[in-house]
Amino acid sequence: MFLHGAGERGTDNEVTLVHGAKRFAESRFQSRHPSFVVIPQCPADDVWASIERTHEPTVLAASPSPALESVRRLIETLQKDLPVDPHRIYLTGLSMGGYGVWDLLMRDGDVYAAAAVICGGGDRHHSSMAGLARKPLWVFHGDRDPVVPVIRSREMVQRLRELGGEPRYTEYVEGDHDSWTATYDNPEVLDWLFAQRLDRRES
Repeated sequence: MFLHGAGERGTDNEVTLVHGAKRFAESRFQSRHPSFVVIPQCPADDVWASIERTHEPTVLAASPSPALESVRRLIETLQKDLPVDPHRIYLTGLSMGGYGVWDLLMRDGDVYAAAAVICGGGDRHHSSMAGLARKPLWVFHGDRDPVVPVIRSREMVQRLRELGGEPRYTEYVEGDHDSWTATYDNPEVLDWLFAQRLDRRES
């Protein structure tokens, strides 16, 4: 499940492919990691996560946004209609989509085997963080991101570590908001993501 950024909202579905999503559907990737690639599009007047990205502290909304609730229902439907391995459902997203990934993890963490979260943020004080500390997570951010402050990722990673987790964290030195190109161009990231399974997670 790939959640795009704010700039790809609307009704032109092809625009969702511009920042890395298309890589998952390429034949060379599919030959290595056969998978269903799901790229929903957020309406222009909605967001994946109902928060202010620079607000301190970031607080999880009581209910998901309409767009994110549609994603949750979509995942349920795809599991019924397609031969989806329930132990290998992965999340990734960038910017607004990074916030959406954290939101989904906090609401439905048991559904996902792992996540690669790019320049997002979430509610580090939420009760679900204790469970997420046991989940394979890899977080990415540019240290000079002018759109989503790098502190948003740093504080999530720090909280997970305080709770006994071992999230992987990559901070790009002199990196701006585009921390997704380097991330999705790195085969190690994708190999790591697709190697994770729910049934390998520590209880």
